[in-house]
Amino acid sequence: GGNRPFFERVLMNNIREFIKNAGCLNIHKDGGKIIIEMNEADSEVRLPDLEKIKEILKNIPGISNFCLAVSVDKNIEAINKKTVELLKNYLQTEDKKILQSFDKLKINSTQDDRNNKIKTFKIEARRSDKKFEFKSPEINAKVGEFVLENTKLKVDVHNPDIEIVVDVGHKYCYIYFEKIKGIGGLPVSTAGKLVSLLSGGIDSPVASYMMMKRGAKIIFVHFKNKTISSDAGDDKIKNLVKELSHFQGKSKLYIVPFEEFQKEIIAKIPSKNRMIVYRRIMFKLAEIIAKKENAKGFVTGDSLSQVASQTLENIGVIYNVASYPVFSPLIGMNKQEIIDLALKIETYETSIIPYQDCCSFLIAKHPETKAKLEDIIKQEEILEIDEIVKRIITKIKPEVI
Repeated sequence: GGNRPFFERVLMNNIREFIKNAGCLNIHKDGGKIIIEMNEADSEVRLPDLEKIKEILKNIPGISNFCLAVSVDKNIEAINKKTVELLKNYLQTEDKKILQSFDKLKINSTQDDRNNKIKTFKIEARRSDKKFEFKSPEINAKVGEFVLENTKLKVDVHNPDIEIVVDVGHKYCYIYFEKIKGIGGLPVSTAGKLVSLLSGGIDSPVASYMMMKRGAKIIFVHFKNKTISSDAGDDKIKNLVKELSHFQGKSKLYIVPFEEFQKEIIAKIPSKNRMIVYRRIMFKLAEIIAKKENAKGFVTGDSLSQVASQTLENIGVIYNVASYPVFSPLIGMNKQEIIDLALKIETYETSIIPYQDCCSFLIAKHPETKAKLEDIIKQEEILEIDEIVKRIITKIKPEVI
């Protein structure tokens, strides 16, 4: 619908923020590509910066794939010469200047491996600049012929050992051998803000990550179980947010003291319904933060029927109190699938650090699994929740992580 420039602009801004201290010169567009320019100084000195940038780019939502490329002037003689130079260095040398030689771009690939495995090639030419003197099939033929004459490789257009991409942009021609896979999705902030109810378990961090991948900027809210210890879990929660910030950049975390609410609920609500009332109150508090942050909805780590609070009946009762949409991207996933994703995004080890959250505190051994909304509302009428909210809400300040 003509919105591509908006998404690209946000993505470029996100990339700038992530790599501003990683040694890059400039970020700009060239046709349909986003170009990150590196300084042409000694490549060996910049090896840590390039590796750092590569790891950062892998985790930025909106990047489906990227490549480490060498630029060359836009004439066929220069393109031919640089292509063969890169190939020879890649196949025959251990040169550490990776932007010039492409060495070390393939993980666990040694010189002997390359010499033994790479026997055939294919040229894949592309043109953003349609005014370039040769069309893509002609570039394929001319560069391919030059490679045949100056290396021992043979052509295989169907199943080559190595594919050499010659991408003619508006300013330069870019040459690269492989694409590196990113996480895809949409750039963070293109979909607006959501408030994530971060429990400290395995599920809610994964749910937050999945919504980041769909372009949402996540504001984190954690309800602190102060009845156990005054500082219990703070470091754990902050570390989880820090790990998730690898995907969206700087993140806001609100830690809400829940002790007064717990005492009020424990005193007046039957134990079998406490978990349901806990979560309904959490949505009421999170709504205040959502309004303050101009967020458009909530994120939870709910997975259907995984625990008592996540039956169809109880989810309906809990979500009923929310004035904004509730997004639960894990709803159809089983526990092992969620764990696998937690391992992939590296939140699992932090999530399994022991910590008793609010929802598990002083609830019945066999909690209600089929709550009725009218019963819960009637029980909540005797709670003094509004008064407690007024006392604490002005004291809650976000921390940027």
